[in-house]
Amino acid sequence: MRKILVSSFLLALIFILQVLGLLRGTNERIDTLLPSPNPGVLTILTALGGNLFFFAFVFFAIYLDVKKHGKLSKETLVFLLSAFLGLVIVGILKVALNEPRPRGYGGFSFPSGHAFRGGIIATYSSNRWKRFRIIAWTYAISVALTRLLLHVHWFSDVLFSLLLAPWIYNVVKVTQGTWLHLYRKIVRKLGISFLDIKL
Repeated sequence: MRKILVSSFLLALIFILQVLGLLRGTNERIDTLLPSPNPGVLTILTALGGNLFFFAFVFFAIYLDVKKHGKLSKETLVFLLSAFLGLVIVGILKVALNEPRPRGYGGFSFPSGHAFRGGIIATYSSNRWKRFRIIAWTYAISVALTRLLLHVHWFSDVLFSLLLAPWIYNVVKVTQGTWLHLYRKIVRKLGISFLDIKL
């Protein structure tokens, strides 16, 4: 619970500073200081935070559970719900805040969808495969760095997203006692037993 409170405070602080425009100077300084390397390799690396890689990872996680248990594990269900909720929040914030990207790159900037997807994969992987925690977070931070080096996101965009992912994951995990029964009831009623969970 302490983790959630600390994360909540940090997220609220970054969000308020972002909305008030108080991070603009810091964001611009960081963007100016960062080099503009050849985008070839960076484009490949940043794709690891894109939708194609994300959905491939989702199907891989579901496949592993269904193959082993015939159902989802609680950990994978928490991941799926957290990812869905997080991507909805990211989308809403992008449209609501309408923050322009650095250097005239099109679309909205805050928060970073790539960094969120990297963060949620890292959070889930750290919980499911604990010995790969360092690799998982190296992956997530690397995706976030590619967004900065490609100059398509500000520092606050990726920082917020990297904090948002574990926060949502922990909130969903802690509150599963309130929603898990309803989820299982819906899954049974729809007859999709492979999406039920292994208790």
